[in-house]
Amino acid sequence: MLPLAVIGQSAYRGIVVDSLTLSALPGAHVKIKNTTQGTLANELGVFLIRAKPADTLVISMIGYHPVELPLLFEESGILIRLPERVNLLNEVIITGTRITEITRSYRTPSRPLDAGPVANPFDYFSRWQREKRKLARLVEENNRTITYLQVVNDAVVRESIMEEHDLSEPEFYELLVKFNQQNSDVVYSTDRKQIIDSMKKFFYQATRQ
Repeated sequence: MLPLAVIGQSAYRGIVVDSLTLSALPGAHVKIKNTTQGTLANELGVFLIRAKPADTLVISMIGYHPVELPLLFEESGILIRLPERVNLLNEVIITGTRITEITRSYRTPSRPLDAGPVANPFDYFSRWQREKRKLARLVEENNRTITYLQVVNDAVVRESIMEEHDLSEPEFYELLVKFNQQNSDVVYSTDRKQIIDSMKKFFYQATRQ
């Protein structure tokens, strides 16, 4: 007999990345809102958690703004982008805090999400293989953003946009996060000129609202 809390739950898999660089965020904390149930993203930023469609996930990490994600219309294979906090404390203090938090998190024992009294080994390996394929597809998707990342990390492009619209560096990155969220098709483009033109158009409109 399964506990009543397990009935109606499904397995949700996802990957947590930086909203700006799209790089994986290992150790990100994924929790079901208003419960104590949660898990940590692994070294590739991937997590697996059991929840009900009516639940809401709260994804958080030191140095990033937390994100709440209702699961009602979500399917397995969720890509979650955490926006970085622009106004950070002194670097030395941040480093110490992160080390403390990571140590505390990993020393806390956690119950395996798929553990059960009558686990089938064949079913386990089948799920494991499906997770590997899902991760491979997510990694491949991230690899498609290489051209975009090269443009974003180009100091000439960044400084040109900042100067044209009289933006500070924190303001630039704050708007860039919104650009990422609203222009997913451009993020995956391999056309450098298209990416730059789209960014310039977005920043022009955003700074005149």
